[in-house]
Amino acid sequence: MIAYLAVISDSFRAAFSSRVLWIAFAAIWILLAALAPVGFRLEYTTEFRSQDFYNGTRLKAMLAKGTVDKSVVDQPIGRLASSMPDELSRQLRRVGEGEEVRIYLRVFAEALNGCLDDESWYSEAAWAETLQFRELRELEAIQEPIDESLRRRRARLRIEAALPGVFETRSSRSILLTYAGIDFPARFAMDKPQFLIVVNQYVLPVIIQWLMGFVLVFLGILVTSSMIPEMLRPGSLHLLLSKPVTRSLLLMSKFVGGCTFVLLCVTQLVIGLFFIAWLRLDIFNARMLWCIPVSVFLFSVFYSVSVLAGLIWRSSILSIGVTCVFGSLCLVVGVIGSLFDSFVTQPASLRNLTVVGDHLIASTRGGGLVRWEDSEQVWTEMIETNSLRTDRILPPVAINETTIVTALVRGGRFNPFGSGATDLLVLSEASDWVAEPSLRLPTATTEVFDSGNRVMALTAGELATTSVEQVLSEVGETLSDQDTADDLVSGAAESTSIAEAGEGSQDAGVSNAKPDGWLQKLSTMMGGVSEGFEGVLPKRITLAQPRTVYVDAGGDFVFVHSRDRLMRFDPPESGTGTWDLVAEHSIGGESAKSSVLAVSGETALLALEESTLQLFDFRTLEPLSSIDLPDGVSPVLLIGVSDKPEYLLGASDGRLRHVNVDTEKKTMSISNPIGPTEVECIHIDPIAKRAYVAHHIDNLDVYDTNDWSLFERRSSVVSGWRFVDRYIIAPLRFITPQTGELGKTIESIISGKTSKTILDGPDAGEVVRYELARPIISCSAFVILMLFTSCYYFTTRDF
Repeated sequence: MIAYLAVISDSFRAAFSSRVLWIAFAAIWILLAALAPVGFRLEYTTEFRSQDFYNGTRLKAMLAKGTVDKSVVDQPIGRLASSMPDELSRQLRRVGEGEEVRIYLRVFAEALNGCLDDESWYSEAAWAETLQFRELRELEAIQEPIDESLRRRRARLRIEAALPGVFETRSSRSILLTYAGIDFPARFAMDKPQFLIVVNQYVLPVIIQWLMGFVLVFLGILVTSSMIPEMLRPGSLHLLLSKPVTRSLLLMSKFVGGCTFVLLCVTQLVIGLFFIAWLRLDIFNARMLWCIPVSVFLFSVFYSVSVLAGLIWRSSILSIGVTCVFGSLCLVVGVIGSLFDSFVTQPASLRNLTVVGDHLIASTRGGGLVRWEDSEQVWTEMIETNSLRTDRILPPVAINETTIVTALVRGGRFNPFGSGATDLLVLSEASDWVAEPSLRLPTATTEVFDSGNRVMALTAGELATTSVEQVLSEVGETLSDQDTADDLVSGAAESTSIAEAGEGSQDAGVSNAKPDGWLQKLSTMMGGVSEGFEGVLPKRITLAQPRTVYVDAGGDFVFVHSRDRLMRFDPPESGTGTWDLVAEHSIGGESAKSSVLAVSGETALLALEESTLQLFDFRTLEPLSSIDLPDGVSPVLLIGVSDKPEYLLGASDGRLRHVNVDTEKKTMSISNPIGPTEVECIHIDPIAKRAYVAHHIDNLDVYDTNDWSLFERRSSVVSGWRFVDRYIIAPLRFITPQTGELGKTIESIISGKTSKTILDGPDAGEVVRYELARPIISCSAFVILMLFTSCYYFTTRDF
């Protein structure tokens, strides 16, 4: 044992004698010294930015209405419109008169920021009718004089109250980075917990991945590539073998000693970053220290190739070259695998399920609509899935035993308005599932629901309904015998009169049509109801981000989570008109970025991102219980299972969990993960007592909800590019060490998360799960194979 330790110790001395090692040390110390002065402080979120606008078209329409409509002069939108700069006022007047005018969001941001300094637009009487959230009510209660930062914050909240449905949810405090006590010019619209998440999940992993995954691995190979060739020199090898050591353990000792280079460098880097994050950014994250063994493990993958190459060719130059070729191969396989993930598998993944009679229909992440064919065991396309386009398909909803409704929003993946007006599409078994355009949906519709004998549409700030009878009758009036499925789907976005175009990433939208009256146009731009629909929310209530809606399939009630309010609405006795707000509850704390909501039995369950599950009484919305989510996961979907208070929670780790409720004791419990992994979506059929669970792209398990026994399993037959991915690319990725995915392992370790959300938009954020097992298994197997081969070669050759 002492002999092997002497070999390892000799490798340490060889590493310390390397000039490259000391150059790397110096570079790490300089980097840490440069990062050490970074700090932060909190300040109130006041100024508007272009990214703060969720619905720029609605903003433009509201201010245009305030400019040209004399009936709202003394209302909040009229008073704000009168405070706009002269040039912007002229543009808004042209919009109000029906012209097509492009106004950039930064122009609105600058104008509203000017209103923060001069509050002559404010009137207590005018703002008395606006919906004010908890923070604004608290600031309004502060007696003058008020601190300047609080005054500007109050002014911003007053503007947001006057323009509901326009702004993204922002925290009350923003992070301001400092460097050696000097403020950075950039401000981040996030609170401290969100800032810590960003640093842990993005900033630190990127620094560690780039430095350790590329720089230190490359430098390590340069330093250690000569160890094996030097050992094989006749004088050196004979001296080593004269000791009581075996060749295999001698080679393993050299391998362990060679890994000391990266160990020495990584230890300094990670510990330095740990103390900077702790002392300067107030982030105590001991998980960062796990990056040290993971990084050494990553280096060992490449070093195992260098060792074998050194044994065969006895040349440090060839060892470096072969290792670089191996690294390039890993990179190419990783890139090809990522391309197949992005353009083949992810677009085909099921996003929403619904059951129509004996038919199972689903929407896909690629903006398509598919139907399960039992005879062929495949999903057949009803609306084409296309990964390259930015279309958004609304979740299909069954309105009777043979018919579903949905909509294809052209260009709507990132934009609630899409690229034009959208028709409600009706697909029925009688018409062989051909998409038939029906009523024009309200502008910026993001979801439709079945509500008894009515169809309800959720827009950027409103809920609107229409009767199922009117939807079906409209199909008969607009569908001709010569229409084809392709013509109908295309016409859904471009038929007859085209309403206001969607909000772009850089401007507030441009109108593509000129309705008969400017009031009709402004109503369309603001996301108002279209012909055939009627709004259901009371006048003062406009939905704000984040908002989640649960609609009872029988049409008896609607639950709404909007920003920091949970509300329940019941339909009017007449059956039409504004619904009644019968209960509401104010939720404390900062507004979450997203939420999911479900109702089961006599309870309602709300799950907030990065927060807790909160249980409420069905009728009064009185809080009953709360429970923390499992570590490292966030809620993705939530479904009430039956009439008794029982829920199924889909988490970001791709697993399902039961949420059991004891209403008498007012307690909840979350079960261990159940069912399959890689869950995509769920549908509960309460009549048939079946739960349909889609997993691993488009496979399906059917469970009996009485005892949760597996009732049926459906596996889709793949062809084309899916066939290539499953039987060629997937095995290739398995046998090739996924060194690039080890970077995701580091990201998961530091953040403590099993997934991350990479897409924000009208759809729910795109959840990407970290592959933790596959890269560790493939890299471990590869290292073991290479070391076994090297030991066999070393022991069977005469050097």
